[in-house]
Amino acid sequence: MIAGCFRHGKENEFPLVRFFSRGYPAPIMIADRNFGNTSPLTWVGAYPVYASTVLAGVHVLAMVGTALAMAAGAEGVIQALQFSSAGVRAGAVWQLGSYAFVHPPGFLFLLEIYMLVVFGKQIEQFLGRSAFLGIYAALLLLPPVVLTLASFAGSSTIYFGSSALHFAVFVAFATLYPSAEMLFGIQARWAAILLVAVGGLQALAARDTAGMAFLLLDAGAAFLLVRWLQAGGSLPDLRTLWPFRRRPRLRVVREEPGEEVPIDGILEKISRSGLGSLTGRERSELQKARERLLERDRKRSHV
Repeated sequence: MIAGCFRHGKENEFPLVRFFSRGYPAPIMIADRNFGNTSPLTWVGAYPVYASTVLAGVHVLAMVGTALAMAAGAEGVIQALQFSSAGVRAGAVWQLGSYAFVHPPGFLFLLEIYMLVVFGKQIEQFLGRSAFLGIYAALLLLPPVVLTLASFAGSSTIYFGSSALHFAVFVAFATLYPSAEMLFGIQARWAAILLVAVGGLQALAARDTAGMAFLLLDAGAAFLLVRWLQAGGSLPDLRTLWPFRRRPRLRVVREEPGEEVPIDGILEKISRSGLGSLTGRERSELQKARERLLERDRKRSHV
C-alpha cells in the first residue's frame, strides 16, 4: 500500500499526465531493481525534483544559450558543440555529448522536455536514479560513437539536438509500461512503434540519414537496455566513476522507542489533504517505511 501510494499518488500527478495518460499499470517486473535511490533529489514546495527534472532544466538553459548564440551570430560556437564525425576524429571528443545540448528554439523542444520530465521520472522511480542515468548516458553516447566508427569507412555525419534521445526515453518507458494508455486510449507500446515509424519516414523523406541513424540507434538501445534489466542484468553505477566523490561517513544512530510517526496516520493525511500537506519529518518517515517494504519484497523474491 505504501509503495502504491508513491507510485500512483499525488506525487506523480502533472496536468499533462492526466491529459495524455489514464494511469500506469504495473510495469513488467525487473529481477534486481535498485531500491536505494528512487526517492527525489529534493523538493520544491510540494513538487519532487528528480534527476530527470534537473536534466530538463539543463536542456532548457542550453536552449536559451543556443538562441542567444544564434542571435549574436556566434555560429562557430554552435559548430564546435554539434556532433561531427570528422570533428571527433580530429580530437573534438566533447562533441560526443555536447551535440545534445544544441537546441534551436521550437515548439517540438517543449514536447522533448515533456517526455524527459514525465516519462523519465517514471523510469527513475522504478529503476532507480543510477539505472536511469546509466540508460540516459548510453543513449547519449551510443549514436555518435557508432557513427564516428562508421566514418572510417568514408561516411561523414553532422547532427545536433536531443529529439532522438528524449524520444528514446519514451521508448524505455513504453518497454517498462507497455499497456499504459496514452492519448485516445492507445497503449504505450503501439504509440512508441507508431512514432518510430513516422519519425523514420520523415527522416527518409528528408534524406536525413543522420536523423534516421540517431532515431533507430537510440530507440533500439532503449528497448534493449530495459529488456536487459528485466532479464536480471545490471548497469554500472555512474557515481563510482566520479573520482572526487565523497566517502560516506558512518555513525551509529540509536532509535528511541516511540519516536516514529504512525504510517497509517500519514497515509490518512495524504488521502485527506494531499502529499503536499506532509511535514519534512512525515515525508522522511514515509520514505523509510516505503524502503523497508521494498527491501522486504526484494528479500522474499530471492528466497
